[in-house]
Amino acid sequence: MRFQLLAAQLALATLVLAAFSAFAAVGGTRLGLMPYASGFSIMTAAVALGLVALAMALIWLFSALKNNLGAGKRAGLIGLLGSLLLLFPPLHTAYLGLTSPAIHDATTNPEDPPQFVALARLRQPGMNPPAYDGNVQITFQGETNTAAYMLHTYYSALTKPYARLLTSKSKLFWHAFETTKKMGWTIVDYSEKDGRIEATDKSFWFGQTADIVIRVQTAGDIGARLDIRSQSERGTRDFGSNIARLTAYLKAL
Repeated sequence: MRFQLLAAQLALATLVLAAFSAFAAVGGTRLGLMPYASGFSIMTAAVALGLVALAMALIWLFSALKNNLGAGKRAGLIGLLGSLLLLFPPLHTAYLGLTSPAIHDATTNPEDPPQFVALARLRQPGMNPPAYDGNVQITFQGETNTAAYMLHTYYSALTKPYARLLTSKSKLFWHAFETTKKMGWTIVDYSEKDGRIEATDKSFWFGQTADIVIRVQTAGDIGARLDIRSQSERGTRDFGSNIARLTAYLKAL
């Protein structure tokens, strides 16, 4: 009984420490009080503490079921459910990172990607260069090849031309403009003449910024084609966020 109660109390105490660390990591990064690297390190420590809390909670649960005792029930249950809630977002992100290409720049047209204009001028030292590098070698699902090849091979639904978008350039441009607003992205610049829309989007937890450029151009005699690109301003791996962003936009379009 004493061991069971101790496990429950340790689960709760470790959970509180993990939650405080996670809050400090996210809040500090969001408010600009610390760089992303520091926030990520603190979040890593919070995840480790969360795993310890989960282990202690499982030990409590096993002991409670084995001995049919309710000692430490409240602390044990809070530790168990709280650690699961705390761990789900970072572990889900880690899973996405393991199952996504190790890239930070995704586009529907790797051969002729849309180019940043206004957002390229806003890039600061230390940020990723705005030029698309589809020739960078990455390994994905046991295969090593260029990022452009991986997009074509494993995300062909994104990189194929969309025949259903055959319409006038002007109509498609303004439809794309309204869709961009509906996505909640911040529009930075646009030009109907150039068929270009530039916007930014921030990640939910750490507020990491991704730059987005949409290009609408004439296709054939009466049609128009849309291509979109999303690039993380910082970091070399986006954990699948840019591909997910492109997928969501095309679905909304």
